[in-house]
Formats: sequence, C-alpha cells, structure tokens
Amino acid sequence: MLIKVKRILIISVIISLILMSSCSSHPSLYITDNNGMKTTSFMAMDTIMSFSIIDRNAGKKLQKAYEMVIAFDEAFSTHIQDSEAAQINNKAVNGVLISDELLEQIQTAIKVSKMTDGAFDITVFPLVKLWGFYDGNYTVPIENSVFETLNQIGYEKIRLEKNMLYLEKGTQIDLGAIAKGYTGQKTAELLMDFKVSSGILSLGGNMQLFGLKPDGSLWNIAIQDPKDESKTIGIIPSTDCSIITSGSYQRYFEQGGYIYHHILDPHTGYPADSGLVSVTVIADDGTYADALSTGLFVTGLEKAIEIWKEYQDFEAVFVTEDNYIYITEGLKDIFITESEYYQYEYVNK
Repeated sequence: MLIKVKRILIISVIISLILMSSCSSHPSLYITDNNGMKTTSFMAMDTIMSFSIIDRNAGKKLQKAYEMVIAFDEAFSTHIQDSEAAQINNKAVNGVLISDELLEQIQTAIKVSKMTDGAFDITVFPLVKLWGFYDGNYTVPIENSVFETLNQIGYEKIRLEKNMLYLEKGTQIDLGAIAKGYTGQKTAELLMDFKVSSGILSLGGNMQLFGLKPDGSLWNIAIQDPKDESKTIGIIPSTDCSIITSGSYQRYFEQGGYIYHHILDPHTGYPADSGLVSVTVIADDGTYADALSTGLFVTGLEKAIEIWKEYQDFEAVFVTEDNYIYITEGLKDIFITESEYYQYEYVNK
C-alpha cells in the first residue's frame, strides 16, 4: 500500500529559513554516509530525531530541515515561556492572532476531536499539569481535583475566526500529541521542495517517509512490541506516508503499586483504560496520523474500528492488553508478522 504525501509548501516558513541561513546561530550537524544515505541525528521536541536522505547536497538541506524543526519546537512547546503556544495559553481568553502553521494544527485537532467524540483533545493541558506529566513531578491527584479540572477541558471551548483564536477562561492547549506529526510532515515537504528525492525522518518514533531506498525498494518500518521494547511485532513496507504510534509504554510512572501512563482520557481525567497498549496509524498526513493515533488509543478497539470503517482514509495496527494484534484490511497483503507471542487478526470493512 502506497499512501501519497500531500505536498503543501509553507512559503512563510521557507522564506524565513532562507533569510536566517546566513546568520544562523544553530550548530553545524554531524552527517554520516551509509551507501549514499546521508544521516544526521539531534535532540529536539524532547526526543531524539534522526533524518536520512538521498541527495548530493545533503548537508545544506539537512541543516535547513534541522532549523525548521528547531523553529517549530520553539513555537509550539509549552515549556518555552515566550513560545506561540505559551502565549496563547496566557492571552487567548481575549483572542490571539495565530500563525498559519498553528492554525493548521488546531484545525486538524478539532477535526480529530469530532471524529473521536472528544477522545482526542488538545485542551487536556490542565490535566497534564495536574498529573505532573508537564514538569516531571508525577502524582496521582485527588478525585476532587480531577473533577474540578475537567471543567476546563473540552475542544468546544476553542473558537476560531480565521487566524484569531479564542479560549474559554481556564482552558489551555497542549500540542504534544500533534506537533511532532506536523513537524515531520512539513519537514518532508521542505526537503521535497529542495528537490530531495528520497528520505526517512524519525521524530522520536514518528516516521515520515518519501521516495524509495537506494536499492529502489520500499522503506521497512518496524512496529515496536509495547510489552518488550527490545522486540518488534511486525514490519510495514511503505513510502510517501506517515507511520505514527501512540502507546501506554512510552511514558508513565508508578505509584502505590499501580502504573499511570501519559495518555489521558479527556472524559474521565485519568489515564485511558481502553484495553489497548498501542495504536499505530498510517496516513497521508503526519498531523492527522499523530492526533488520530492518540484519539484511537483513548476510544478503544471497537470504536476505533468504527471510525476506520467510516472515514477510510487511514490504516491502523492495534495491540490489546490481552495479546491480540488487529490489523486493518489495507495492510493485509503487506504487513509482516514478527512475533509468536501475539495472535494476529485482520479487520475487514
């Protein structure tokens, strides 16, 4: 299955990157060469990223890609005091004029919120802070605190009027479940507009693919076993798409003998208890795939399959707590199973 990437050039971002190329304070990247594949790795968005492309002038183009990632990180991170996201959370009650880049993310976030009946919701930021996932001071909050915080949650509390964004009092947004997907998508588009023919971009496990490997074959993307991170459950050969996984094993803490993961259910205020341990989404657009992987994790398997059947614009792999792996029909002929620990099932339309 080949899923084509939509190439939408963000002119304002590319112009700004070109203008700052001569005076950039960003460090030069270390680039390795492996049979024609030029690769660089760096830290951004609180994760390790690795970009590999096929191009004669790979160094300069990877530098531009890196600068775009850093620019987006500085704009969309709530951890940076003067970021666009932080400014919105401080001022959007009275309305804030937002960038086109942020507008795209919020529009996609609202779309996925409606698709999943609010299982995906970027207004969970007050809950993220309450549980300590924002600053690392993890704690299980008292029930009354969770209940009170839920009053601030709900994508319906976001109002857009073109590029003007309004939030209800007490409502704040967190782009953590969508920004990496958006960044991967736009970085791939930037590289393709720089005439890069092929690349594989890893943004902390978010995979963005375009073109073919040096030998002309598809990229092989391994899906991690959520119950044993040293193993994989399967491989998806593909290109020109985003492959993004959300899982309860990625970030969590233990307290009182219980494990609490970071994917919070906007309806209950607690870590999602959906029967799933990981969801992988394959779609044309990284922003959409990133948001949807989180939303479907929260909905649980039955509702997630209903959404897949209704929209038919993505494929998915669901791993359940009781050791089943459900693979949607579009992947049936290409998915390569890799584990004897799970039972594999295919979902038909």
